[in-house]
Amino acid sequence: MPKTQEMEKIKNIAVAFVVFGATGDLSRKKIFPSFFELAKSGLLPQNIRIIGAARSKLSKEEFTDIIREHVQISNEEDWKKFALLVDYIPCDVEKNEGLQSISQKLDGFEKEATICPQRIFYMAVSPHIYQQAFENIGTNNLHLGCTSHNKKSRIVVEKPFGYDFESAQALQKTLEKFFEEEQIFRIDHFLAKQTVQNIFAFRFGNEIFEPIWNRNYVDNIQITLAEYPGIGKRGPFYDKVGALGDVVQNHLLQLLTLVTMEKPNFFDQTSIRERKLEILNNLKKYTQKEVETNTVLGQYEGYLTEENIPKDSKTETFAALKLFIENERWAGVPIYIRTGKRLMGNVTSIIISFKESGHKIFEELWDKPIPNHITIQIQPTEGIGIRIVAKKPGFASELEPIDLEYCYKAEKGAPNAYERLLIDIMVGDRTLFLGQIGPSWKFIDPIRNAWDAGMPKLVTYEPGSWGPKEAEELIKRDGREWLAPLLTICKI
Repeated sequence: MPKTQEMEKIKNIAVAFVVFGATGDLSRKKIFPSFFELAKSGLLPQNIRIIGAARSKLSKEEFTDIIREHVQISNEEDWKKFALLVDYIPCDVEKNEGLQSISQKLDGFEKEATICPQRIFYMAVSPHIYQQAFENIGTNNLHLGCTSHNKKSRIVVEKPFGYDFESAQALQKTLEKFFEEEQIFRIDHFLAKQTVQNIFAFRFGNEIFEPIWNRNYVDNIQITLAEYPGIGKRGPFYDKVGALGDVVQNHLLQLLTLVTMEKPNFFDQTSIRERKLEILNNLKKYTQKEVETNTVLGQYEGYLTEENIPKDSKTETFAALKLFIENERWAGVPIYIRTGKRLMGNVTSIIISFKESGHKIFEELWDKPIPNHITIQIQPTEGIGIRIVAKKPGFASELEPIDLEYCYKAEKGAPNAYERLLIDIMVGDRTLFLGQIGPSWKFIDPIRNAWDAGMPKLVTYEPGSWGPKEAEELIKRDGREWLAPLLTICKI
């Protein structure tokens, strides 16, 4: 759970939290259930109102009935108390309808609470309407905060933020008309997962790891985000962004920065963002020819028959890339990343594979050397594993790989990613939120441009596999193999 001082901060503040897109999947399945869990744990402010806003013409009671279907209720009294904190206003933030009603509701809560509440606007809406939504929020002066004090509003935006560098800059320019940078919370829920947060402690709190976390000892790094489901009901959104925009540009590049960045000067949001930015700026930018030889894009068989997908769509549902960071620590170390829909299973992991010298004294005890690996696993279960070599029990002198594991599944009381992020938004801690978006798009745009030009060709793959054979060939050309399904840990 949050630190004691954070818990005290939460209790003593007043918050008016508006969730646009309140009837959508994200709100129903993640945001409001997380609010409910925080309420049950006593981690919501004493003065808080949570206002759902969406186009559906619903009453408050009809809206809370929708939420109820997605929360875990063990005590009816908990639900009754939480439902009192929730309100609903029909609103179309894109068409500028209902925003005055929201403003009036917020002013009413301010008078009722007799203190100035922190106003927060969560944009759980399609990123396609961000531009107009930001304008309408500003036009209605919602960014100014409560009327009695100079407490500026905060705004929370989901990924993707733009669809290329140019569009991201345009969105940022619109936001800057109304919001200062410290008011903007760009959310990536992966950064709030327990294992991801623990990368800092693992690397910088243990002297045995940081000295070997470099090109002298690391052979390669692999980051995999594999998903068993297909696109579901997300067709209209997903077909516009593909795997590159939906996952690579944000989740995977953020994981990459955390595992490769230099040690921050301080454990604060400014220092951490500076180090992450250094990595993004140092990613090797590929020419079109280099994109062809270092990337693979695929589409699962059956994608073209999914709901709301054009029959001639060339959108990728799988992407594999070989990357390089051009700095002293990582020069020459290949980084392989891959992601895809309709793969064999749900696996998200970072694997650091260390160089293997051969160990001549053991050459009679194994068929081939067994490299050491560190696995930072985010799903299916969260944990960290270290693969070492040990002697098999018994009389024979044989060696075998052993995984030493620390698994988060056994930990009780830890908040989920959205619970943690909601707390941080309310207290104003931006450490786990994204900073500048531009550098990641500068890396992604040349890849997208080459793919749109047909280099390399889009290939298909069978649902339930680990992706197209071309992705296997990409890494096999370097004498390596994908390790994620081989090194899955914490199988409990």
